[in-house]
Amino acid sequence: MAKSASTGRGRPLQFDPEQALQQAMLLFWAQGYEGTSTSQLMATMGLSKSSLYQAFGSKDALFNLCLDRYGEMTAGYMSDTLAQAKSPKQFLLDLVEATASYHSEDGPNGCLLVNSACELGAESPRAGPMLLKRRDKALAIMQQACRAMAENGELPKGREPDAVANQVFALICGLKVMERMSFTPQQRRDCLQMVERLLS
Repeated sequence: MAKSASTGRGRPLQFDPEQALQQAMLLFWAQGYEGTSTSQLMATMGLSKSSLYQAFGSKDALFNLCLDRYGEMTAGYMSDTLAQAKSPKQFLLDLVEATASYHSEDGPNGCLLVNSACELGAESPRAGPMLLKRRDKALAIMQQACRAMAENGELPKGREPDAVANQVFALICGLKVMERMSFTPQQRRDCLQMVERLLS
């Protein structure tokens, strides 16, 4: 639903805040926090400076909204995939396979959360708390799968579920960095053997 915000001059600007937030998220994802200027956000979102700040607050606030949106989308995908998987082990294998194989020809690659963590760090006053919040949400889903594996007798003896979840999480983050560094999907799929050995 369209929402109006005053532009400071003339008629109020009509815009869809959800669509505007999606456009901002894609821009931050492609260019990073520091590489994205307020003027670029205004142009991409179709907003004046006053409308942008009235609707979303500061650039930092908008960036955090984008991180939260992206993180919620990612967590939703993971939760749905886990619920539909044949087994928690298959969920983890499929998740790593999908991460290794992903490549977009017309959109940003890598992961907005991983990219932002590499750029700003978890100690950043701008985005650190949101990055940690979203890290913990994704990790909790992997821990859920690993604990279910242990309960089902699928996890190899001597493997601690949360430690395995940490290792799978690290591999997925590494695959996202490899994607940003232009490793091919086949090169990234070479890493699948690591998780297969870990879970076998």
